[in-house]
Amino acid sequence: SSTRVGVLLEEIQRRLLDDVEGARRLLDEAIQVLQAPREIAAAQRLGGGLAPWQMRRVARFIEENLEHALTVAELAAAAGVRSGYFGKAFKSSFGVSPHAMVLQRRVARAKILIAQGEDPLKDIALACGFSDQSHLTNRFHRLVGMTPNAWRRLHAALPGARGEDDGACVQLPRRAQA
Repeated sequence: SSTRVGVLLEEIQRRLLDDVEGARRLLDEAIQVLQAPREIAAAQRLGGGLAPWQMRRVARFIEENLEHALTVAELAAAAGVRSGYFGKAFKSSFGVSPHAMVLQRRVARAKILIAQGEDPLKDIALACGFSDQSHLTNRFHRLVGMTPNAWRRLHAALPGARGEDDGACVQLPRRAQA
């Protein structure tokens, strides 16, 4: 399993700047490899967690809708369960609350967009579902331990961080460009 994860991480690093969607898919695969099936099964027996297909569906729904406000009701609907049951089942299955997972995924997407180009942080914040640049900075610093600008400087200094077409910008959704 650790060998497979190592191979996946190398491929993710190779694709990160040229094929973000492919890197995301590989990241999802690496996460699945790392999840201990025994722990998930135990959590489902003890706490009534989500079935693996429900976990995949909710994780995909979160990834595809990060730029929108996500409610527990929407996530529960994606899993096909009642809202009242969903929060506990989600935490039992993923080990974090739905809100924490959404924030983690938003910050992960922001890291990719920040490392890829020169787009203003305010645009990246909106593209990742944060209300504004301040919200992004606050959450990013809490989860990563540095500000988005520090992250950008760090990754700009890494060899090959930008690829051959130095200065290429990420294409953000129209809403974020306004």
